[in-house]
Amino acid sequence: MTPPLAPAMKAWLRRIGNSLDSLALEAPGPHGDVPPLVQPQAGQPIAPALLARHHPQPKARPAMQALYQRCLLHYRQRLQHGAAQDDAGLAAACFVLANLAAVRGLQPAEDDLMRVERQLRGRIAPVWLQAPLADRQSACEQFAVIGVLVGESAAQARGQGAAAQAAVQQAARGYLTQGFGIDADRLQLGANGLVLELATA
Repeated sequence: MTPPLAPAMKAWLRRIGNSLDSLALEAPGPHGDVPPLVQPQAGQPIAPALLARHHPQPKARPAMQALYQRCLLHYRQRLQHGAAQDDAGLAAACFVLANLAAVRGLQPAEDDLMRVERQLRGRIAPVWLQAPLADRQSACEQFAVIGVLVGESAAQARGQGAAAQAAVQQAARGYLTQGFGIDADRLQLGANGLVLELATA
């Protein structure tokens, strides 16, 4: 089951979504000289307990916290390759790409993830770098946890039938639409990263 967004996370997503709404057709993004958005990891993980706290079923919260902890560990070991610092740009890219892939039935490669990270980096840096470290640590972990969870849920659903796939797709669409304020049907994956189609009248 995908977790509800923590309230503070919705504000983060909307601010970042505002920067995505200006995506030019397959533009690589103004990352330029913006270095990777790396930051120290929190002494104790923040997101697993935070996301579990907002789970609608109290009795399930301990198990869900353990699941979210495993997702965060997976992200750090597999996607960050065990790096000592967290990469917030990579976590944001993981979040967006996992949800987009679930909505559109894609199976993106690692190269796609890196292209989206480069594309997002310069767009979110002005917002990201002005925030307190604790807020950045929390948001980065939430991006990572939800991205991994949606990706794994979508992979499992492919072998579980149409109903399971529809449930994951609905959750992923909600993250993109309600969180970022972007119509998920307008967002695509192109050769250079994300592509946001022009809104039709």
